[in-house]
Amino acid sequence: MSRSIIWGIVRFLVLLCTQVLVLDNINLFGYVEPMLYIWFILLLPIKTPKWLVLILSFLMGFCVDIFAGQVGFHTAVSTFTGFLRPIFFSQINADNQFSAFDIPSSETMGFMPYIAYISVLTFVHIFTIVMIETFRWSEILQILLRAGLSSVVTILLIILCDTMFFRNSKD
Repeated sequence: MSRSIIWGIVRFLVLLCTQVLVLDNINLFGYVEPMLYIWFILLLPIKTPKWLVLILSFLMGFCVDIFAGQVGFHTAVSTFTGFLRPIFFSQINADNQFSAFDIPSSETMGFMPYIAYISVLTFVHIFTIVMIETFRWSEILQILLRAGLSSVVTILLIILCDTMFFRNSKD
């Protein structure tokens, strides 16, 4: 087994356990629900085949749903995020400056493109989950507030984890 596959499995398991054992128990005032498991989808190597991104996204969402006792919210939305990831990434990476094994991080992409990458996909992911859960247009302001606050907290957690695990090699 190659080293990148082993690290991918470890990341999957660590993020899954963190989500279901810690973060699923955090719900600040009904508005903030951190969803760090999305980082697994965002961390897949840049040139991962689209079919594999969809399968891995589905598996992560399915596992989160199994442990959360839900009926497929995270599975559907994670698969949707996995579908959007290569589309969005191709817009950021128009000049194909990354190798096949580069993992998206602030170190490999640069800070601002990385922030744009995680921010957009995280907000779309969380907004879609909150919209499916609520499913009432009459509560759109509450949906936007929940999605916005949860996205900000999730993005801050991803940035924190990124700085902890992907330190710049110049340090």
